[in-house]
Amino acid sequence: MFKRRAADMHDERASRAGIPTTVTFQVTDRCNYDCVHCYQEHDKQDELSFEEVDAIMTELAELGVLFLTLMGGEFFMRRDANKILQRAHDLGFAIKLLTTGHHIHERRADFLQSIRPLQVDISIYSASHKTHDEVTTHEGSWERSIEAAKRLIARDIPVTFKTPVMQSNIATIGELVSLSKSLGAQQSLDGKITGKENFDDTPVMLRMDAKDLAQFYSDESTGIPQYVRAGYQDFDPSNHDRRPLEHTPCRAGTATAAINPNGDVWPCNALPLKCGNLREQSFAEIWDTSSEMKDTRTMRWADISECNRCGLRHYCQRCHGMALVEQKKMAGPSLEACRHAVALRDSLRDSGVIPETETEMPPTWDRVDKDGQHERLGRVHLPVISG
Repeated sequence: MFKRRAADMHDERASRAGIPTTVTFQVTDRCNYDCVHCYQEHDKQDELSFEEVDAIMTELAELGVLFLTLMGGEFFMRRDANKILQRAHDLGFAIKLLTTGHHIHERRADFLQSIRPLQVDISIYSASHKTHDEVTTHEGSWERSIEAAKRLIARDIPVTFKTPVMQSNIATIGELVSLSKSLGAQQSLDGKITGKENFDDTPVMLRMDAKDLAQFYSDESTGIPQYVRAGYQDFDPSNHDRRPLEHTPCRAGTATAAINPNGDVWPCNALPLKCGNLREQSFAEIWDTSSEMKDTRTMRWADISECNRCGLRHYCQRCHGMALVEQKKMAGPSLEACRHAVALRDSLRDSGVIPETETEMPPTWDRVDKDGQHERLGRVHLPVISG
Protein backbone atom coordinates (compact mmCIF):
# COMPACT_ATOMS: atom_id res chain seq x y z
CA MET A 1 0.00 0.00 0.00
CA PHE A 2 2.84 2.39 0.83
CA LYS A 3 4.47 1.79 -2.56
CA ARG A 4 1.19 2.50 -4.31
CA ARG A 5 0.75 5.84 -2.49
CA ALA A 6 4.36 6.81 -3.15
CA ALA A 7 3.95 6.06 -6.85
CA ASP A 8 0.78 8.17 -6.93
CA MET A 9 2.60 11.08 -5.31
CA HIS A 10 5.45 10.81 -7.82
CA ASP A 11 2.94 10.77 -10.68
CA GLU A 12 1.22 13.86 -9.32
CA ARG A 13 4.56 15.62 -8.99
CA ALA A 14 5.46 14.76 -12.58
CA SER A 15 2.08 16.01 -13.80
CA ARG A 16 2.44 19.32 -11.98
CA ALA A 17 6.02 19.85 -13.11
CA GLY A 18 5.45 18.63 -16.67
CA ILE A 19 8.39 16.21 -16.48
CA PRO A 20 8.77 12.47 -15.95
CA THR A 21 9.66 11.25 -12.48
CA THR A 22 11.54 8.24 -13.81
CA VAL A 23 13.59 7.74 -16.98
CA THR A 24 14.86 4.34 -18.06
CA PHE A 25 18.10 4.64 -20.02
CA GLN A 26 19.06 1.54 -22.00
CA VAL A 27 22.66 2.34 -22.88
CA THR A 28 23.37 -0.83 -24.88
CA ASP A 29 21.54 -3.63 -26.64
CA ARG A 30 24.50 -5.98 -26.28
CA CYS A 31 24.27 -8.90 -23.88
CA ASN A 32 26.53 -11.86 -23.18
CA TYR A 33 23.49 -14.07 -22.50
CA ASP A 34 20.76 -15.17 -24.88
CA CYS A 35 17.78 -15.57 -22.57
CA VAL A 36 14.92 -17.49 -24.12
CA HIS A 37 12.21 -15.04 -23.01
CA CYS A 38 13.97 -11.74 -23.75
CA TYR A 39 11.84 -9.07 -25.41
CA GLN A 40 14.83 -7.07 -26.67
CA GLU A 41 16.76 -7.15 -29.92
CA HIS A 42 20.50 -7.60 -29.52
CA ASP A 43 21.81 -6.94 -33.00
CA LYS A 44 21.68 -3.13 -33.09
CA GLN A 45 25.16 -1.62 -33.11
CA ASP A 46 24.44 2.12 -33.03
CA GLU A 47 25.18 3.23 -29.46
CA LEU A 48 25.41 6.71 -28.02
CA SER A 49 28.94 7.77 -27.09
CA PHE A 50 29.78 8.58 -23.50
CA GLU A 51 29.72 12.27 -24.35
CA GLU A 52 26.20 11.91 -25.74
CA VAL A 53 25.08 9.88 -22.71
CA ASP A 54 26.59 12.52 -20.42
CA ALA A 55 24.80 15.37 -22.24
CA ILE A 56 21.46 13.55 -22.04
CA MET A 57 21.81 12.75 -18.34
CA THR A 58 22.80 16.37 -17.67
CA GLU A 59 19.63 17.61 -19.37
CA LEU A 60 17.50 15.13 -17.43
CA ALA A 61 19.04 16.32 -14.16
CA GLU A 62 18.47 19.96 -15.07
CA LEU A 63 14.82 19.18 -15.87
CA GLY A 64 14.39 17.66 -12.40
CA VAL A 65 14.11 13.94 -13.18
CA LEU A 66 14.50 12.12 -9.86
CA PHE A 67 15.00 8.45 -10.72
CA LEU A 68 17.30 7.08 -13.41
CA THR A 69 17.17 3.39 -14.29
CA LEU A 70 20.28 2.21 -16.15
CA MET A 71 20.12 -1.02 -18.11
CA GLY A 72 21.08 -2.97 -21.23
CA GLY A 73 21.13 -5.61 -22.84
CA GLU A 74 23.68 -6.14 -20.15
CA PHE A 75 24.67 -2.73 -18.80
CA PHE A 76 28.25 -3.74 -18.04
CA MET A 77 28.93 -4.77 -21.64
CA ARG A 78 29.89 -1.11 -22.10
CA ARG A 79 33.51 -0.45 -21.24
CA ASP A 80 32.49 2.95 -19.86
CA ALA A 81 29.73 1.51 -17.64
CA ASN A 82 31.41 2.60 -14.40
CA LYS A 83 32.00 6.05 -15.85
CA ILE A 84 28.31 6.39 -16.72
CA LEU A 85 27.31 5.30 -13.21
CA GLN A 86 29.73 7.73 -11.59
CA ARG A 87 28.41 10.59 -13.70
CA ALA A 88 24.78 9.68 -12.88
CA HIS A 89 25.73 9.67 -9.20
CA ASP A 90 27.47 13.05 -9.47
CA LEU A 91 24.37 14.52 -11.13
CA GLY A 92 22.32 13.50 -8.10
CA PHE A 93 20.04 10.84 -9.55
CA ALA A 94 18.54 8.09 -7.44
CA ILE A 95 19.98 5.22 -9.47
CA LYS A 96 18.39 1.88 -10.17
CA LEU A 97 20.56 -0.62 -12.02
CA LEU A 98 19.38 -3.66 -13.99
CA THR A 99 21.97 -6.37 -14.64
CA THR A 100 22.61 -10.10 -14.84
CA GLY A 101 25.39 -9.66 -12.30
CA HIS A 102 27.78 -11.51 -14.59
CA HIS A 103 30.35 -8.70 -14.53
CA ILE A 104 30.07 -7.73 -10.85
CA HIS A 105 33.37 -8.88 -9.35
CA GLU A 106 34.78 -7.71 -6.03
CA ARG A 107 36.33 -4.54 -7.42
CA ARG A 108 33.13 -3.50 -9.18
CA ALA A 109 31.10 -4.29 -6.06
CA ASP A 110 33.40 -1.92 -4.14
CA PHE A 111 32.76 0.75 -6.77
CA LEU A 112 28.99 0.27 -6.56
CA GLN A 113 29.21 0.62 -2.80
CA SER A 114 30.88 3.99 -3.29
CA ILE A 115 28.02 5.41 -5.39
CA ARG A 116 25.21 3.85 -3.32
CA PRO A 117 22.59 2.92 -5.95
CA LEU A 118 19.00 2.97 -4.75
CA GLN A 119 18.53 -0.60 -5.96
CA VAL A 120 20.24 -3.24 -8.08
CA ASP A 121 17.96 -5.68 -9.89
CA ILE A 122 19.65 -8.96 -10.77
CA SER A 123 18.00 -11.39 -13.16
CA ILE A 124 17.56 -14.69 -11.32
CA TYR A 125 15.24 -17.22 -12.93
CA SER A 126 15.19 -20.11 -10.49
CA ALA A 127 16.50 -21.55 -7.25
CA SER A 128 17.80 -24.34 -9.47
CA HIS A 129 21.02 -23.59 -11.33
CA LYS A 130 19.96 -26.02 -14.08
CA THR A 131 16.66 -24.24 -14.73
CA HIS A 132 18.30 -20.80 -14.57
CA ASP A 133 21.06 -21.79 -16.97
CA GLU A 134 18.52 -23.20 -19.41
CA VAL A 135 16.85 -19.77 -19.51
CA THR A 136 20.12 -17.87 -20.06
CA THR A 137 21.48 -20.67 -22.32
CA HIS A 138 24.84 -20.28 -20.58
CA GLU A 139 26.21 -22.86 -18.16
CA GLY A 140 27.47 -21.36 -14.91
CA SER A 141 25.37 -18.20 -15.18
CA TRP A 142 23.39 -18.99 -12.00
CA GLU A 143 26.53 -19.18 -9.86
CA ARG A 144 27.86 -15.89 -11.25
CA SER A 145 24.59 -14.05 -10.65
CA ILE A 146 24.13 -15.41 -7.12
CA GLU A 147 27.73 -14.58 -6.19
CA ALA A 148 27.22 -11.04 -7.52
CA ALA A 149 24.11 -10.68 -5.36
CA LYS A 150 26.03 -11.87 -2.29
CA ARG A 151 28.83 -9.36 -2.93
CA LEU A 152 26.38 -6.47 -3.14
CA ILE A 153 24.30 -7.55 -0.14
CA ALA A 154 27.50 -7.86 1.92
CA ARG A 155 28.10 -4.17 1.12
CA ASP A 156 24.56 -3.18 2.20
CA ILE A 157 23.44 -2.46 -1.37
CA PRO A 158 19.71 -3.23 -1.83
CA VAL A 159 19.32 -6.14 -4.23
CA THR A 160 16.15 -7.42 -5.87
CA PHE A 161 15.89 -10.73 -7.68
CA LYS A 162 14.00 -9.90 -10.86
CA THR A 163 12.18 -12.97 -12.14
CA PRO A 164 9.84 -13.45 -15.10
CA VAL A 165 7.68 -16.49 -14.33
CA MET A 166 7.35 -19.02 -17.15
CA GLN A 167 6.17 -22.56 -17.66
CA SER A 168 9.76 -23.74 -17.25
CA ASN A 169 10.42 -22.14 -13.84
CA ILE A 170 7.02 -21.88 -12.10
CA ALA A 171 7.68 -25.09 -10.13
CA THR A 172 10.76 -23.57 -8.45
CA ILE A 173 9.45 -20.06 -7.70
CA GLY A 174 8.55 -20.82 -4.07
CA GLU A 175 12.10 -22.07 -3.48
CA LEU A 176 13.50 -18.96 -5.17
CA VAL A 177 11.50 -16.67 -2.88
CA SER A 178 12.89 -18.57 0.11
CA LEU A 179 16.41 -18.26 -1.30
CA SER A 180 16.09 -14.52 -1.83
CA LYS A 181 14.90 -14.08 1.76
CA SER A 182 17.76 -16.19 3.12
CA LEU A 183 20.30 -14.05 1.27
CA GLY A 184 18.71 -10.74 2.27
CA ALA A 185 17.40 -9.84 -1.20
CA GLN A 186 13.96 -8.63 -2.23
CA GLN A 187 11.98 -10.58 -4.81
CA SER A 188 10.10 -9.26 -7.85
CA LEU A 189 7.96 -11.76 -9.80
CA ASP A 190 6.39 -10.97 -13.17
CA GLY A 191 3.98 -13.47 -14.66
CA LYS A 192 3.60 -11.70 -18.01
CA ILE A 193 5.88 -12.79 -20.84
CA THR A 194 5.58 -10.51 -23.83
CA GLY A 195 6.58 -10.59 -27.48
CA LYS A 196 9.75 -8.95 -28.70
CA GLU A 197 10.04 -5.23 -29.33
CA ASN A 198 10.44 -6.04 -33.06
CA PHE A 199 6.96 -7.67 -32.93
CA ASP A 200 8.33 -11.25 -33.03
CA ASP A 201 5.96 -13.27 -30.82
CA THR A 202 8.22 -16.28 -30.21
CA PRO A 203 8.67 -15.65 -26.44
CA VAL A 204 4.94 -15.93 -25.75
CA MET A 205 5.21 -19.70 -26.18
CA LEU A 206 7.03 -19.77 -22.83
CA ARG A 207 4.01 -18.48 -20.90
CA MET A 208 2.42 -20.40 -18.06
CA ASP A 209 -0.49 -22.55 -19.16
CA ALA A 210 -3.94 -22.13 -17.58
CA LYS A 211 -3.23 -24.54 -14.72
CA ASP A 212 0.08 -22.96 -13.77
CA LEU A 213 -1.27 -19.42 -14.10
CA ALA A 214 -3.92 -20.31 -11.53
CA GLN A 215 -1.14 -21.70 -9.32
CA PHE A 216 0.84 -18.46 -9.74
CA TYR A 217 -2.01 -16.49 -8.16
CA SER A 218 -2.75 -19.06 -5.44
CA ASP A 219 0.62 -20.48 -4.28
CA GLU A 220 1.17 -18.94 -0.83
CA SER A 221 4.89 -19.76 -0.88
CA THR A 222 5.51 -17.11 -3.55
CA GLY A 223 3.92 -14.20 -1.68
CA ILE A 224 1.81 -13.29 -4.72
CA PRO A 225 -1.59 -14.20 -3.19
CA GLN A 226 -0.83 -12.17 -0.05
CA TYR A 227 0.24 -9.17 -2.15
CA VAL A 228 -2.89 -9.37 -4.31
CA ARG A 229 -5.23 -9.75 -1.33
CA ALA A 230 -3.65 -6.76 0.42
CA GLY A 231 -4.43 -4.61 -2.59
CA TYR A 232 -8.09 -5.61 -2.59
CA GLN A 233 -8.92 -5.61 1.12
CA ASP A 234 -12.26 -3.89 1.73
CA PHE A 235 -12.85 -3.65 -2.04
CA ASP A 236 -16.53 -3.83 -2.99
CA PRO A 237 -16.95 -4.20 -6.78
CA SER A 238 -20.62 -3.31 -6.54
CA ASN A 239 -20.03 0.30 -5.53
CA HIS A 240 -16.43 1.13 -6.39
CA ASP A 241 -14.55 1.41 -9.67
CA ARG A 242 -10.80 0.85 -9.30
CA ARG A 243 -10.25 1.72 -12.96
CA PRO A 244 -12.53 4.69 -13.77
CA LEU A 245 -13.05 5.31 -17.48
CA GLU A 246 -11.54 8.79 -17.22
CA HIS A 247 -8.27 7.46 -15.76
CA THR A 248 -5.20 6.42 -17.73
CA PRO A 249 -4.25 2.71 -17.47
CA CYS A 250 -0.52 3.36 -17.55
CA ARG A 251 2.23 5.73 -16.37
CA ALA A 252 3.95 5.64 -19.79
CA GLY A 253 4.41 9.13 -21.14
CA THR A 254 3.12 10.73 -17.95
CA ALA A 255 5.55 9.85 -15.16
CA THR A 256 7.96 7.68 -17.15
CA ALA A 257 9.94 7.69 -20.37
CA ALA A 258 12.64 5.52 -21.90
CA ILE A 259 15.77 6.17 -23.94
CA ASN A 260 17.23 3.56 -26.29
CA PRO A 261 20.94 2.99 -27.05
CA ASN A 262 20.76 5.08 -30.24
CA GLY A 263 18.93 7.97 -28.57
CA ASP A 264 15.37 7.11 -29.57
CA VAL A 265 12.82 8.12 -26.94
CA TRP A 266 9.86 5.86 -26.11
CA PRO A 267 7.06 6.49 -23.59
CA CYS A 268 8.24 3.34 -21.76
CA ASN A 269 10.94 0.75 -22.34
CA ALA A 270 8.20 -1.84 -22.97
CA LEU A 271 6.36 0.36 -25.49
CA PRO A 272 8.24 0.45 -28.83
CA LEU A 273 6.79 3.72 -30.07
CA LYS A 274 9.40 6.19 -31.32
CA CYS A 275 8.65 9.73 -30.18
CA GLY A 276 11.87 11.36 -31.35
CA ASN A 277 15.66 11.04 -31.24
CA LEU A 278 18.01 12.82 -28.86
CA ARG A 279 20.64 13.30 -31.56
CA GLU A 280 18.12 15.53 -33.32
CA GLN A 281 16.05 17.08 -30.51
CA SER A 282 16.33 17.80 -26.81
CA PHE A 283 14.50 15.56 -24.36
CA ALA A 284 12.32 18.47 -23.28
CA GLU A 285 11.27 19.14 -26.86
CA ILE A 286 10.34 15.49 -27.45
CA TRP A 287 8.48 15.28 -24.13
CA ASP A 288 6.52 18.46 -24.81
CA THR A 289 5.81 18.25 -28.56
CA SER A 290 5.82 14.61 -29.68
CA SER A 291 2.39 13.58 -30.96
CA GLU A 292 3.17 9.95 -30.07
CA MET A 293 3.99 10.94 -26.49
CA LYS A 294 0.82 13.01 -26.29
CA ASP A 295 -1.33 10.18 -27.66
CA THR A 296 0.10 7.82 -25.04
CA ARG A 297 -0.31 10.11 -22.05
CA THR A 298 -3.85 11.19 -22.95
CA MET A 299 -5.22 7.70 -23.56
CA ARG A 300 -7.91 6.78 -21.04
CA TRP A 301 -9.75 3.56 -20.32
CA ALA A 302 -12.68 5.11 -22.17
CA ASP A 303 -10.57 5.28 -25.35
CA ILE A 304 -9.61 1.60 -25.39
CA SER A 305 -11.95 -0.60 -27.38
CA GLU A 306 -13.52 -3.46 -25.40
CA CYS A 307 -11.67 -2.45 -22.23
CA ASN A 308 -14.08 0.48 -21.97
CA ARG A 309 -17.00 -1.91 -21.47
CA CYS A 310 -15.25 -4.69 -19.56
CA GLY A 311 -16.41 -5.55 -16.05
CA LEU A 312 -12.96 -6.92 -15.16
CA ARG A 313 -11.15 -3.57 -15.31
CA HIS A 314 -11.01 -3.72 -11.50
CA TYR A 315 -8.56 -6.60 -11.78
CA CYS A 316 -6.68 -5.65 -14.94
CA GLN A 317 -3.01 -4.67 -15.24
CA ARG A 318 -3.13 -3.77 -18.91
CA CYS A 319 0.07 -2.73 -20.71
CA HIS A 320 0.08 -0.43 -23.75
CA GLY A 321 3.26 -2.15 -24.95
CA MET A 322 1.82 -5.66 -24.83
CA ALA A 323 -1.29 -4.50 -26.67
CA LEU A 324 0.80 -2.85 -29.40
CA VAL A 325 3.37 -5.63 -29.79
CA GLU A 326 0.94 -8.54 -29.72
CA GLN A 327 -2.39 -7.21 -30.93
CA LYS A 328 -0.81 -4.45 -33.08
CA LYS A 329 -3.11 -1.81 -31.60
CA MET A 330 -2.23 0.34 -28.60
CA ALA A 331 -5.84 1.49 -28.19
CA GLY A 332 -7.14 -2.05 -28.03
CA PRO A 333 -7.17 -4.83 -25.44
CA SER A 334 -4.18 -6.95 -24.48
CA LEU A 335 -5.46 -10.52 -24.54
CA GLU A 336 -2.78 -11.63 -22.11
CA ALA A 337 -3.89 -8.93 -19.68
CA CYS A 338 -7.43 -10.32 -20.03
CA ARG A 339 -6.19 -13.80 -19.13
CA HIS A 340 -4.36 -12.51 -16.05
CA ALA A 341 -7.32 -10.39 -14.95
CA VAL A 342 -9.55 -13.47 -14.92
CA ALA A 343 -6.96 -15.53 -13.00
CA LEU A 344 -6.38 -12.77 -10.45
CA ARG A 345 -10.12 -12.20 -10.00
CA ASP A 346 -10.74 -15.92 -9.54
CA SER A 347 -8.02 -16.15 -6.88
CA LEU A 348 -9.60 -13.27 -4.96
CA ARG A 349 -13.05 -14.83 -5.21
CA ASP A 350 -11.82 -18.28 -4.18
CA SER A 351 -10.11 -16.80 -1.11
CA GLY A 352 -13.25 -14.92 -0.09
CA VAL A 353 -11.91 -11.40 -0.62
CA ILE A 354 -14.56 -10.53 -3.21
CA PRO A 355 -18.11 -11.88 -3.58
CA GLU A 356 -18.88 -15.23 -5.19
CA THR A 357 -21.03 -13.32 -7.69
CA GLU A 358 -17.90 -11.96 -9.39
CA THR A 359 -18.00 -14.28 -12.41
CA GLU A 360 -18.22 -11.93 -15.40
CA MET A 361 -15.85 -12.64 -18.29
CA PRO A 362 -14.20 -10.01 -20.51
CA PRO A 363 -15.73 -9.28 -23.94
CA THR A 364 -12.53 -10.63 -25.52
CA TRP A 365 -12.82 -14.06 -23.92
CA ASP A 366 -13.76 -15.91 -27.11
CA ARG A 367 -10.36 -14.85 -28.54
CA VAL A 368 -8.29 -15.62 -25.42
CA ASP A 369 -6.34 -18.87 -25.51
CA LYS A 370 -6.42 -20.25 -21.97
CA ASP A 371 -2.72 -21.17 -22.21
CA GLY A 372 -1.70 -17.67 -23.32
CA GLN A 373 -0.96 -18.36 -26.96
CA HIS A 374 -3.90 -16.34 -28.34
CA GLU A 375 -3.01 -15.92 -32.04
CA ARG A 376 -0.54 -18.79 -32.11
CA LEU A 377 -0.44 -22.27 -30.64
CA GLY A 378 2.28 -24.73 -29.69
CA ARG A 379 5.23 -24.78 -27.34
CA VAL A 380 8.89 -23.96 -27.76
CA HIS A 381 11.66 -26.21 -26.46
CA LEU A 382 14.46 -24.66 -24.47
CA PRO A 383 17.67 -24.51 -26.49
CA VAL A 384 20.79 -26.48 -25.75
CA ILE A 385 23.06 -24.70 -23.28
CA SER A 386 26.22 -23.23 -24.72
CA GLY A 387 29.31 -22.49 -22.74
